Amino acid sequence: MNKKNFFLLLFSFIFYFVCSFYIFADATSANKSKPDSKTESKTNGAQILKKSDEKLIPGICSYDLSLETIKKGESEGLQTFFGHKGGYDRNVIVVKEPKRMQGSAHLRKDQVIWSYHTTNHRLSKMAYQAVFMGTLLNYGDIMATELSIDYNVDKTEVTADNEYILTLTPKANHEGYGKILVTIDKKSLLPKSRKYYALSGILLKECIIKKIEYASNNKLSYLEMDFFEPLKDRKTTVKFNNIQVKKADDIPEKFFNENFLGQIDK
Repeated sequence: MNKKNFFLLLFSFIFYFVCSFYIFADATSANKSKPDSKTESKTNGAQILKKSDEKLIPGICSYDLSLETIKKGESEGLQTFFGHKGGYDRNVIVVKEPKRMQGSAHLRKDQVIWSYHTTNHRLSKMAYQAVFMGTLLNYGDIMATELSIDYNVDKTEVTADNEYILTLTPKANHEGYGKILVTIDKKSLLPKSRKYYALSGILLKECIIKKIEYASNNKLSYLEMDFFEPLKDRKTTVKFNNIQVKKADDIPEKFFNENFLGQIDK
């Protein structure tokens, strides 16, 4: 090999080495600067869920509530209540109908749910998953209205229909379903539906948000939801109405004391 060919070969080798080094360095730098999509997704998902919660029942308010369970077209009865919320982790509802249970009350305070029944005058702690008064709802469904308080967002997807689908699992030391899939309108951030799963992965029930109305102050005034069994042979219709936004001192503190349940008036 003559000198000319030798130096040409050497120059080619050095040029190849330098180019390869800069390409590798640039790729490494890009990877380091690229955010972790999974972490970013969880952060964005948590914000989306919190904003969606805030679009619904106000943190401090009074309201009327009705539940009607229907099986194969026949009503199993209408239950009515009035309620007060003193923040996102304090909620009390008092039975108006049926008459035989009038005055019975249910309270969520922090992570504990209490029930007082006028039929036996007993105060009991209730499990989040306990069935609520023979309906398709659990105590957690009706007493814990903000999912962002009790659930983490594990996955966030965006559909072609401009919807978010959030996969939720319970936070540490919080009771809840094994998994909830929440569909949220991307533009309005209003929830459209929810699917509730057991830890085993079995679908327990679905919820469809049927109607949402706002008052002139841009606060929720009416909310209607249907909860279905998987085969849809039975459903419970939930209606929140006459929702009135309050200030913290408008609602007596004693309403959120479990020892005062049974003595709450409108």
